[in-house]
Amino acid sequence: SKKMAVSRFSTNSTTLVLNGELIKDFINGDVIELAFVNPKTSRTYGANGAVNVTERSDSKVATLKVNLMRYSDNDVWMTEMMNNESVVIFEGSLKEVYIKDGSESVESWEILSGSFTEQNGVTKNNVETNGTVSYTIECFARRLV
Repeated sequence: SKKMAVSRFSTNSTTLVLNGELIKDFINGDVIELAFVNPKTSRTYGANGAVNVTERSDSKVATLKVNLMRYSDNDVWMTEMMNNESVVIFEGSLKEVYIKDGSESVESWEILSGSFTEQNGVTKNNVETNGTVSYTIECFARRLV
């Protein structure tokens, strides 16, 4: 079975911007998930231990999954993007603040050529009747250091 590289970013310390829109209407303590769906390289094995290694053109393809509070401004905006007559392409960034050697730093990811690949899903419970709506965007993601 194929393994996926999955990164989870705390919504408390992460900023997500898509097409200029600050995505912020998360439930406290939730995570933004960025999962790379393909391996970085392909390997072809030949006789006598020969191997051919090539970088895959789809190695930077990732799924970006966010759960937003239902009926929030971001949920309304994302729904408008999903219902747009033409396909919306997402460009943006994901930035997480972390502490290194006692000082604050930022890890940045670039989000390119994203589009919705799944219908959104609604989750409700007895405590928070409005619940959350999950959105999945497939994109090219690149870590910037």
